[in-house]
Amino acid sequence: MPINNSDRDWEVFGKTDPYFAVLTAPEYHGELSADARANFFDSGEKHIETMLSVIRERLDPSFAPVRALDFGCGVGRLLIPLATRCPDVTGVDVSPSMLAEARRNCDAAGATGVRLIQGDDELSGVSGLFDFIHTYIVMQHIPVERGERLVRKLAAMLAPDGVGMVHVTYRSGRTGFSNRLRYWARLSVPGARWLAGLAHGRARTAPVMQMNEYSITRLLELLCNEGCREVHIRFSDHGGARGVLLFARKSDTPIFA
Repeated sequence: MPINNSDRDWEVFGKTDPYFAVLTAPEYHGELSADARANFFDSGEKHIETMLSVIRERLDPSFAPVRALDFGCGVGRLLIPLATRCPDVTGVDVSPSMLAEARRNCDAAGATGVRLIQGDDELSGVSGLFDFIHTYIVMQHIPVERGERLVRKLAAMLAPDGVGMVHVTYRSGRTGFSNRLRYWARLSVPGARWLAGLAHGRARTAPVMQMNEYSITRLLELLCNEGCREVHIRFSDHGGARGVLLFARKSDTPIFA
């Protein structure tokens, strides 16, 4: 079994600290206070409203999705606001524990029309086409080769004139040779994860949250090959981890010759 397995690690996060794994802020560790819970889900409402506003401003003024998919849905932070805007919402996550928490949160919020599916590399449980496909602060935690295949499969599931929003990190924020070496060792060298966890007061079995760097050029090529001929780009910066949000619309817009 590999020393580092992102699927296995995310199930550990889902069992032990699911909200912090979604948004790594101190107030989301462990059992959430009422205020922290309210802030957590309010951030999801603001995020979805921002995403739809960008799409309407830059790609399609009349965008009103009916079927939406959130890949890497975690505990449902974005599923609940999507369900108030779309009659048919699908959440996909690799962690059964995350999905169980998402179901509890959706039920508590009265979010109807939400389907939850355990993900795999083939997205074998997902069927049909979607008007809106979204994945945010997810792909950087998936090895690049796998992540690129998933982006291609997600883009293939976009309906004509549908819009996908794919967020990836292109610079992890790990500067300097020693920092990169330590990170590599935690992922690849037997015992290194345990020693790093001991040094930081974490459990011996605590997983490593991968931060992978993607090629924007390769992703643009993947999207174009799947018929996404219009793309709008916004930048992100999470504590030095630089990324992009790629808003891609599937259309028959001609390619300039």
